[in-house]
Amino acid sequence: MIFIIFSIVTFLLFTPASNAISIAHGGEAPAFTMNSADGKRVSLSDLKGKVVVMIFWRTDQERSVLALQDAMDVLNKYKAKGMEALGIIEDSDNRDVAVAILKDHGIDFPLLIDKERRTYGDYGVRVFPTTVIIDKQGILAYDIPSHPLTYKTKLRGYVERALGEISESQLEDVLSPHKEGADQSTLEATRLYNLALRFTETQMYEMAIDSANKSIGANPKMTDSHILSGFLYLETGQKEKALASFQKALELAPESNDAKTGLGGAYVLMGEADKAIEILQSAAVANPYPQMTYYELGKAYELKGDKDKSIEMYKKAIQKIIDKKVLPSSVSRCK
Repeated sequence: MIFIIFSIVTFLLFTPASNAISIAHGGEAPAFTMNSADGKRVSLSDLKGKVVVMIFWRTDQERSVLALQDAMDVLNKYKAKGMEALGIIEDSDNRDVAVAILKDHGIDFPLLIDKERRTYGDYGVRVFPTTVIIDKQGILAYDIPSHPLTYKTKLRGYVERALGEISESQLEDVLSPHKEGADQSTLEATRLYNLALRFTETQMYEMAIDSANKSIGANPKMTDSHILSGFLYLETGQKEKALASFQKALELAPESNDAKTGLGGAYVLMGEADKAIEILQSAAVANPYPQMTYYELGKAYELKGDKDKSIEMYKKAIQKIIDKKVLPSSVSRCK
């Protein structure tokens, strides 16, 4: 059972989707009119003549926030040349949480609320986040599924092409993994990381750990590899190594709820209940759907001998599972 949960966690948490939307490029982008979080009406037709970047995202998903941050960086560079960005959440998502996330990360482009998921349906959104780029003539030009390591490079290239800053051949050079100066270390790290996932699926933990560590060796700044390595160490009971992996992940990504949850789990294994509770409570506050975090908190309070608090945390974990219909893990943020 532990392996089944762990395998599903790693598969859903780290496996990227291949297609963002179900409609074809090259045609007129579906029209929309939505209310923004501050009560303004925003229509695609009002933005004709601009390059529009639409990001369909979720508040309970770290990679969505990373996409928003990257889009903000690109917007800062190209807004004066005619780029606009829009963040879109579904009506059932938490508006207040979304507003707080944008504020906390210095993201100031409009937040649109898609009532009844009409725009989601019109664009055939398949994965979160989904980024859609519409050119100045209102043509659906490009899309980016999820938040790959090359996200910002792709977005910048697509925006430059849609603005007429570069030619199609220049865009191909930007996107080509074989272009001169390409980050080969990142490509190798990604290959080894994916290999580690495959080994994990077949319970070949030693080989999975070896591949994850080689991925880190190829690119020490690849946060996902540190997190995956940490969970593998937890699975095999190597608490000190798990602790080091999650600490490094948090150095690279201080807001990572997955790294915080893993770090809390490492402290539980080490018998340090107070430290575990402190870090896990921090993760629970930051994450609207912290199933795994509450589960680890339950274990931490159980270790401390606080039966009532332990039961309370386990109940919260169960309730989150019921609410979201997912396993007790941070996979909920990928849903």
